Amino acid sequence: MKIDPLDLLVHFANVLLLVSYSVRSMLWLRWFAVASALTVIPYYVAQEKILWPPVFWGMVFTAINLYQIARLYAERRAVVLSADEQKLYDLAFRTMRPRQFLSLVLIGEWRDARTGDQVLTEREPVAGVCVAISGEIEVRRQGASLATLKPGHLIGTALALTDAPSPVSASFIESGRYIRWPVSQLRIFSDRNPQLRSTLQAMVNQDLARKLEAAVTLAPTAS
Repeated sequence: MKIDPLDLLVHFANVLLLVSYSVRSMLWLRWFAVASALTVIPYYVAQEKILWPPVFWGMVFTAINLYQIARLYAERRAVVLSADEQKLYDLAFRTMRPRQFLSLVLIGEWRDARTGDQVLTEREPVAGVCVAISGEIEVRRQGASLATLKPGHLIGTALALTDAPSPVSASFIESGRYIRWPVSQLRIFSDRNPQLRSTLQAMVNQDLARKLEAAVTLAPTAS
């Protein structure tokens, strides 16, 4: 039985394709798929009449896989954070993957705060969600002090989701620095990233639990 050397290309390409289905790593799966496609293309070209349809689709699948491979390598690169970003990550976003966190920070606005600067205004809708990385924030209602929040607390999250006027005001009682996300931008971003939206919701729940625990701790003990 005489075997045409070109037929070996087809066999080898299919072996590579079979291996691609056997690996668990998405990166290696795509590399084997690229190798399989590039191995079999010469077989189509070497025919008496070039088989252009499989050549065309082989190149299309190869281009798609190479694009996805580039994305996978980009996602694996180490994320370098600035000093402010690193502090924010350590304070409030450690449950997030660094690359997820960086994409969220990029839509935020960094601001410096002076004593008295407000981040929430009583009886007004919440326009933005913020997190301080330095400086304490006092929460007040009808002039009475309710709590003092240290850096790392999410401020305005629950209210922003409901569009309800804020029942409290919140202002810096010392100079500080914080990041602010406009509510409209945050909603668009979370709608486009369902996985990130779930992560943010879990963080909001965790932050509310922290605030409740702090409130209970600070409440006077009944005699």
